[in-house]
Amino acid sequence: MRNIRGNITFSKLTLWFLLIIMFLSFISLKRWDHANTQQKLIAWDVTSYYCYLPAAFIHHDISLDFTRRGADKSYELNHQYWYQTAPNGSRVIKFTMGMAVMYSPFFFLAHASALLFKYEPDGFSTPYEFFIALSSLVYLFIGLLYLRKTLLLFYSEKATGITLLCVLLGTNLYYYTTSEPAMSHAYSFAVVAGFIYQAIQWHTFPSIKRSIYLGLLFGLIVLIRPVNIVLVVFPLLFAVYSKQSFMDKNHFLWENKKQLIIIGVISFLVFTPQLIYWKYLTGQWFFYSYLEEHFYFNKPHVLLGLFSFRNGWLVYTPVMIFALVGILLLNKSNKNFSSPLLVFVSINVYVCYSWWTWWYGGSFGSRPMIDSYALMAIPMACFFELIISKSKLLSASLLTILFLLISLNLFQSYQRKMGIIHWDSMTAKAYAKVFLKSELSDEDKIQLEPLLFHPDYDKAKAGDEE
Repeated sequence: MRNIRGNITFSKLTLWFLLIIMFLSFISLKRWDHANTQQKLIAWDVTSYYCYLPAAFIHHDISLDFTRRGADKSYELNHQYWYQTAPNGSRVIKFTMGMAVMYSPFFFLAHASALLFKYEPDGFSTPYEFFIALSSLVYLFIGLLYLRKTLLLFYSEKATGITLLCVLLGTNLYYYTTSEPAMSHAYSFAVVAGFIYQAIQWHTFPSIKRSIYLGLLFGLIVLIRPVNIVLVVFPLLFAVYSKQSFMDKNHFLWENKKQLIIIGVISFLVFTPQLIYWKYLTGQWFFYSYLEEHFYFNKPHVLLGLFSFRNGWLVYTPVMIFALVGILLLNKSNKNFSSPLLVFVSINVYVCYSWWTWWYGGSFGSRPMIDSYALMAIPMACFFELIISKSKLLSASLLTILFLLISLNLFQSYQRKMGIIHWDSMTAKAYAKVFLKSELSDEDKIQLEPLLFHPDYDKAKAGDEE
């Protein structure tokens, strides 16, 4: 492992550059400035992430019974509380409460500000939207800090800095921290980045303190998005690359079994409030709140999920091709990461694209993949390290390609925000029609419509080809 130096370095300058870019984006877009309009920040998925907080701390009613009594408040019309109806008639918030935990410090700041500055203290006025938008930026940079620390353990300042640039500005993480900042992806990115760093350090210097950190972080990862439990593959397979290393790893885990128990217990305790919530409202410790929405593991859409113009991952985030190539290089340059990355990516891709709506509704690119970018950054840095160590010509060629890919991502993020790239209906012909267009004329819109393919959500939900 490399030592992390404390002076001003390329990766530190990169981090400060990214901070400035994101702060300017935050100020210029003002995503918090549309409360009570159609463009409000707390809407759709975010509503279900968030509404635990106003329900618990403003209405003091996590059962949401107040939404039955408050027809005059127009909660459903304003899409302020998104719930599912359980078999016993209870109104249950659709998503787990992990995001509410992440929002909570900023929610309390927002509530105090609303009371102080005479805004409506209902959980949905401008101060709440401002602080939630701000929270995304804060968590993003916590994630980038941990990612930098992880990469510097193994790679050079230059490779680390370039990777940080690509992970943020070259992927849809930028879009989901600027245009849709309250979505879960920047938050998951941050928690996963912290988890990866702590897992690596735990394998080097196992301790009770690090075990507690790992338990808290893994519990929160699952509480935010339960399907991300597949990340357990990383610590389990870390440093396993041969029969002997497998035996060594088992011996190491057995020697530290008490700490493994601590990690497991802490993780379970973090998830326990969700179990209590489900039990209280439905009578069941585990309640599948997605109801009729399912994974179809016998009908995965892996190729479409990766390459479709309808939010395909590598179509809208092509810079991640370098990360996939980097996985193949890990076996020679850093064997500890080879097996966990290969197995994790295989499982994660299969699971993500077995979901009934493999394009994930109104998205920009394949948004569930963002959660794993802190892990995918490791093979990406491995690839960059190899190239920049070869020759100046290869380095210059790589930097030119990365500049073009980052520019394309930033431009297409703008196109998606402006509705030029359709959220769920793009085709190859539609993509070609709008490629590098900063606006669409009325004639362009007329010509674009027959090129779009609007998915049949009912068929997809039933597991049929839509």
